[in-house]
Amino acid sequence: MRRLIVTQAMLIVMLAPALAASQTAPALPLDGTTWSVRVTPDEAATKKGDAPFDDILVFNNGHVAMSECLKYGFKASKYSAEKTQDGWTVSTEQVSEKAGKSVWNMAISGDVLKGTLVSTKLDGTVLKYAVEGKKAGK
Repeated sequence: MRRLIVTQAMLIVMLAPALAASQTAPALPLDGTTWSVRVTPDEAATKKGDAPFDDILVFNNGHVAMSECLKYGFKASKYSAEKTQDGWTVSTEQVSEKAGKSVWNMAISGDVLKGTLVSTKLDGTVLKYAVEGKKAGK
């Protein structure tokens, strides 16, 4: 009887890490990556006074943060990623009480990122941008 209790206790100790790991959320595929991008306004956004800018996208724990957007009150947001034949499609929506809403849609193939940013200002103005870049350090 004592041997059975010891064996069961050992099994619990050995299996506990595996059980705990199975209950945590799986990491998203881009977590731990950083991307250097250039955000370029379209003609209408340029007429409103917007200029191209560089940004750093950091994916971590199922969220993405944009370094320049943080300055305008856009916090890290959850992102979704879907596997494609060439890589990944990624999307996220960020909201700022100071600046409005930004929707990012991107395609990643290898170390290259291309996509769009649609920004809706608090007054309802919609501005569009092209986003292009590469994995940081590449």
